[in-house]
Amino acid sequence: MQVWALIVDSFRESLDRKIFWVLLLIELLVAAAMFCIGFEPGRIDVLFGLWTPQTDAFTSLSGLRTDRIAGLAVHFIMDLFLGWVGITLAIIATAGFFPTMLERGAVDVVLSKPISRPKLFLGRYMGSMVFVLLHATFFVGITFVIIGTRWRTWLPGYLLSIPLMVLLFSYIYCISAWAGVAYRSTVVAVIISLAAWACFFGIQTTGDLFETLPRWKESRAAYKAISTARWVIPKTQDITYLAARWSGASTSAGLVPEVDKDGQDMVQRADQSERERMYMNPIHTIGTSLLFEAVIVALAMWRFSRQDY
Repeated sequence: MQVWALIVDSFRESLDRKIFWVLLLIELLVAAAMFCIGFEPGRIDVLFGLWTPQTDAFTSLSGLRTDRIAGLAVHFIMDLFLGWVGITLAIIATAGFFPTMLERGAVDVVLSKPISRPKLFLGRYMGSMVFVLLHATFFVGITFVIIGTRWRTWLPGYLLSIPLMVLLFSYIYCISAWAGVAYRSTVVAVIISLAAWACFFGIQTTGDLFETLPRWKESRAAYKAISTARWVIPKTQDITYLAARWSGASTSAGLVPEVDKDGQDMVQRADQSERERMYMNPIHTIGTSLLFEAVIVALAMWRFSRQDY
């Protein structure tokens, strides 16, 4: 009950932050933009027919291509708006949870309560998870309904994006929590966590290039170093691939318009690499990522429990 009370208290604190409502407004705007777009065989209706560009990207012998509709939902809507923009804003919104609690005066009141420091830490940490869970549920839920009613494509697997987005946030937030406890600064926590995310992204992207460009594998030492680093760090990019797989989406390379022959070879290699990533072992990618998170959370909790305030 003590931990639950702390979770509720942390969530209420997040409601007082303006960025909570900014994120909610962004989600509503994206949902409204999606609602203004419709797909018909051979054309796209924008603003309910005000503009109807012709295209064969969403047609097949049987009509609309479900995998491409799902691809748009996963790669451009979930990954970009909920993934990059949403997670970044969520990190900014929750980065102050620990530094604010550790301010002089506030920390004395908190530590005077009859609750252990590990429980206190976990309560604040899980409060941030609830913050993201609410936003992910709202955004994925409303876009799921729009995709089904407006785009006439029901994607039950798309709902699994909710826990996947919470997972993605937790991969990054563990760094923010550690930095918040170590430096007691919201700004530092935001900078370190986003820098770590950029580092994770860079390592994974470099690894993808090694797989797409065979010449890069000739440097065995670099390839082994990148492969080892990819195993250790959280697999943030894999979240999108898992969402695409469970939603029945096409690859992002499959959404690329027609290109010349040289470009086609590159797109085909990228498409093959994406398909291999989509059918990865989810237990491995999530398990190793959670292992990294558990280590960082344990370090942050240990520091919080042992440090004098």
